[in-house]
Amino acid sequence: MDGVHGSEQSSVYHGEGPGTSGGGRPRAFVLVREGLDADDAVVREIVAYGIALPDGGAATVPAEGCSFGRWISPESAARRLDAEVDWG
Repeated sequence: MDGVHGSEQSSVYHGEGPGTSGGGRPRAFVLVREGLDADDAVVREIVAYGIALPDGGAATVPAEGCSFGRWISPESAARRLDAEVDWG
């Protein structure tokens, strides 16, 4: 593809993959962790905000916003961060 630059190449998505919505579009999610507060009430803490990518991978930003992560899947991010995926 001589003369074609990365920004000129069109993206090709093949159907729906893991973590994508119809049409292969990215899909937002949050990673949450459940715990108990001092009164033993269940508390859900947002660990990270994420986006599932058309290739099945995922990108996340911690709730503190100080870095980012790139993952094989939303589920692998959840396992690594000891959280659950919430598609909201």
